[in-house]
Order: sequence, then structure tokens, then C-alpha cells
Amino acid sequence: MLHPGVILLLALLATPAGAEIYKWTDAQGVIHYGDQPPSSTTPKPFHLQTSEAAEARAVDARRKAADQAARKRLEQEKTREAASKQLAANEEEARRKAENCQRARANLEMLQRANVRLSTVDSQGQARVLDAAARQAEMERANQTMTENCLN
Repeated sequence: MLHPGVILLLALLATPAGAEIYKWTDAQGVIHYGDQPPSSTTPKPFHLQTSEAAEARAVDARRKAADQAARKRLEQEKTREAASKQLAANEEEARRKAENCQRARANLEMLQRANVRLSTVDSQGQARVLDAAARQAEMERANQTMTENCLN
């Protein structure tokens, strides 16, 4: 006598795709599987995917897929947020450098005018006239600022 599992496997292989499989128990208590229900009993359609274990695995797989999708969305959002912050920081840095460049160019232009007498205010608020050496030092400082901040 063949094992019932072998019989089920043979019945499944012999059944066309999409055909229903029936499960019934005869008068002796033997479980049968087939694609044609017997006329003497009321068979129940048998679906392999609806067993409790298969359903539990399907629920677990859906939960894992949803968790993985949520983690992926969270990672993508964090990546977008970091990129947005970096872009804002880069834009702020570019704005700051442009302002520094513009100030340095204006200072250098003013310092290069030979016929203009220039003065600065020291830390005590006292005006101090720039001599030739101080003017040269200020011009070098303006050039250095332009080197660090100007694009061209």
C-alpha cells in the first residue's frame, strides 16, 4: 500500500494547474485526496496554501517585508535629510565666501588708491592713519582673503 503523502503528491502532479483538489475521509476513516469528489460524501476543497502553518509563514513573510520596506523608507528619508542639510551648509558657506570676497576686493581697491589718506580704528576706538607699511600689510591681508574666498 502506498503512503498517503505519496498518493497526494501523485494526485497533485496528475492534476492540471488550477484544478481543485478535494480531501475526504471514507467510512473506514482513511483520508483520500483527488481531483474528483466522491458522490457518497461531502468533500472539502483542499488548498495547500491554506494550512495553518502556511498561513503563519505567509503572515510572517508579509510582516518582514513590511518591516524591511519601512526601514528602507526611513533610511532614504535620513539620506535625503542629510543631503538637504549638507546642501544648505554648502550654500551658506558659498554665501559667506562671496560676502568676504566682495569686502576684500573693495578694501583692496580702496588701499590701492595712492592719493587717498586712509585710517583705521584700533581696539580702543582711536583713529590711526595708515602709513605705507601698514597700507601694504592691509593690502596683503585683503589679497589673502580674496585667495581664500573668491572663486576666480
